[in-house]
Formats: sequence, C-alpha cells, structure tokens
Amino acid sequence: MSRPWYAKELGEPLSWVIGVLVTAVTLEGLQAFSLSAYVSTKSGVLVGVVVGMVLHELMHRNVARRYGLSSRYVVNTLGVIVSLLTLPLPFKIIAPGYTSVYVFGPVSPRTRRGLLESVVAGPSINMLLSFLALVAGVIARVGGAYEAYQWLVEFAWVNAYLAFFNLLPLPPLDGSKVFRFSVVLWAVLFVISIVLLIIALLL
Repeated sequence: MSRPWYAKELGEPLSWVIGVLVTAVTLEGLQAFSLSAYVSTKSGVLVGVVVGMVLHELMHRNVARRYGLSSRYVVNTLGVIVSLLTLPLPFKIIAPGYTSVYVFGPVSPRTRRGLLESVVAGPSINMLLSFLALVAGVIARVGGAYEAYQWLVEFAWVNAYLAFFNLLPLPPLDGSKVFRFSVVLWAVLFVISIVLLIIALLL
C-alpha cells in the first residue's frame, strides 16, 4: 500500500541536500542563500544548527551501519512543511527528516548494542561539539578575541540545546529510545546536556 502524500520519503543523497536547505531556510529565511549568513560574526547559531544536524544524523547512520544494520537519512513531506511553517515564529521546529534504521532477521545482542549506540551517537556528537566550542570560546576570550568568543558560545549553546531537546524522553525523540534501553544511561546523558546548556548560557 502506497504512503499518503504527507508521509512520502526521499532517499539519499537528495535528502541530505533538502534537509540542510530546509534547516537553513527555517532559521534564516531567504538570507540562507547568502554567503554572508554563514561567515558573519553572528552566524554561530545558524552554522551550529546546520553542522550539528548533519553530524547528528550522520552519526546515527554510520554507527548503525558499522553494526551491519541498514540505515539512511530520509526527509518526508510533512517534516519539511512543519519546519518551514515555523519560519516566522520565534520558536523553530526543525524536523525535515530523520535517520531510519532497519533490522532484518532476529534481534541479537550485537544488534541491540548497535541500535543503542546508534541512538546515543546523535546527541553525543552534539555534546562533544558543544564542549569543544566552549573550551575554544574560553581560550578566545582569554586571548581577547571577543567576536570569536561570542560566535563559539552561540555554536556551543545551540548544540547543547540540540542534545538536550533530542534527549527528552518523548517519542519519537532519541531520549525515549535511550530511556527504554537504560534509564541510568539516559539520565547521565541528559544531565550532561543540561550542564553544557547552562554553561553556554552563563558565558
């Protein structure tokens, strides 16, 4: 049975192109097609979201594939529409697509481990990006490079937020899946994302 129009999905590599474009346009409107939007001293949030989104989904996909699971990034019509409808709103919903992981055959312990690591890999890369940007931001501030410091803190904040949001224990977010696998692991990751978020807000 064919899917309804709002659930139609596109495969790679077209999904990556559309996913990045929709993310950028949702944040910046038509300015997303201007190079200045990405190289200005105030582009930390935009670059942080685009880089954070791409690496988040790539980590999901590549870790799953490392365990022999079938995985790809797809965008769907409903996700694109919902994302673009929030363009004029102060609160953005950026969800043009997602990484799908398929399990064929019986679920073995290795498969379960692969599924867990794949889910955890997404928010983990956002937290790593946030941490590295915070360290670089502190170094920039000590060195008197205040514009670089501001850019790095914005980059760090938005990636900490991406991790925090995705770790909320609500379906279909990553947090709900991690929570089902291990409450302790979910709690540790969630607390780390909150700590990074608070540090980025205070700097």
